[in-house]
Amino acid sequence: MLAFGMGLFVVDLDGPNKFAYYGVLTEGRAIMQPDFRVESRSYDRMIRGSWQAYRLHEHTLLNDEMLPDVSSDCVRLWLPAGTPMHWSTQTRPLRYNCLQFFWPDRWYTLSAFYDDRILRHTYASIIQPAKIEIERLSYVDLDLSILVKADQTYEVLTQAEFEQLAELLHYSEETRIGALMALRTITSSIQRSLGVFASVPHVLLHTDFHLSKCEKN
Repeated sequence: MLAFGMGLFVVDLDGPNKFAYYGVLTEGRAIMQPDFRVESRSYDRMIRGSWQAYRLHEHTLLNDEMLPDVSSDCVRLWLPAGTPMHWSTQTRPLRYNCLQFFWPDRWYTLSAFYDDRILRHTYASIIQPAKIEIERLSYVDLDLSILVKADQTYEVLTQAEFEQLAELLHYSEETRIGALMALRTITSSIQRSLGVFASVPHVLLHTDFHLSKCEKN
């Protein structure tokens, strides 16, 4: 950890996906700043929304259950309730705590929403594989999503919108096939209770992932 005075510090994390956390020291606690930017775009590259998130280290423990590990290339982001979500129409505060999962080569992302520590539901959004950089991430939303409740019942949403926008925005054949294959992967994972959904915790260990205990110098 490197300190810069006025309580400001940087924590460098080594590894294949190296990144840094920035924060301030307050009463012996390190308050991490949400310096990881996420951008959602449409197929024609128009920006739809953006937000700042906390990137979790790959070894951060989410709960005390023995859940299957996500792959090492997975980017896990924490958005506490109240996080400003800047959509093209308006800015709205996030109502629930949210845990997001992104991969550089997968055609979907997961957003798990928590009422305090308890899982309410998870949205699986079909996307083009995210472009992941050190301090930012961007992806193309293909307007096809699945709502998965905590009991693993699910509903495919916006299928009609996907078909309409695929025609309107001229989705390539590769994009259409990739999206439909991702949809099949997600629904199969839910039905078999295997794969990515087995790694989504139903009860979080706590909701202070943006805080870390630190000795005050």
